[in-house]
Amino acid sequence: MAAAAVGILATASVPALAADNLVDEVRIGLYDHNSSLFATRHETSNPDINGEVLFKSPDWLSWAFAPRPAIGANINTGGGTSIAYAGLAWTFDLTPALFIEGSFGGAIHNGETSGPTNGRSRINYGCRFMFHENASVGYRLDEQSSLMVTVDHMSNASACTPNPGLTGIGVRYGFKF
Repeated sequence: MAAAAVGILATASVPALAADNLVDEVRIGLYDHNSSLFATRHETSNPDINGEVLFKSPDWLSWAFAPRPAIGANINTGGGTSIAYAGLAWTFDLTPALFIEGSFGGAIHNGETSGPTNGRSRINYGCRFMFHENASVGYRLDEQSSLMVTVDHMSNASACTPNPGLTGIGVRYGFKF
């Protein structure tokens, strides 16, 4: 419930931030939670709703191929683990319409961190703070709109045990200001 309130407040402030030239793009999507395409599904099969805000790349990051700072969340619709994340996203154009993107950063989740995995409801991730990365292949419909296929992953990189990770795959729509 708190994550939904934060999402609503963040979304409400996006137009003002875009007008101030801070926000570059907003995205919304739907992911197959803990997708069985990559491993045995250990959580709910209910989908995740993804929301993400990408900010304009600051000048001081130009040396690193101008990544855009990003914040987002994957909210599970069936009581499984939800995450909030922040990081940097690098977008590379293959053609004027086709692009690839990768991001890397950190995440915090509301899943289990100790004890046995609770059936099919939540995985024991070992620690609260995790690494987060995703990769997308996208197509620009026009100058403002794009569609992406995205693989999204969260893991603790063996910083604590266990380290099962959480991977989702889905589609997203982006609107660039």
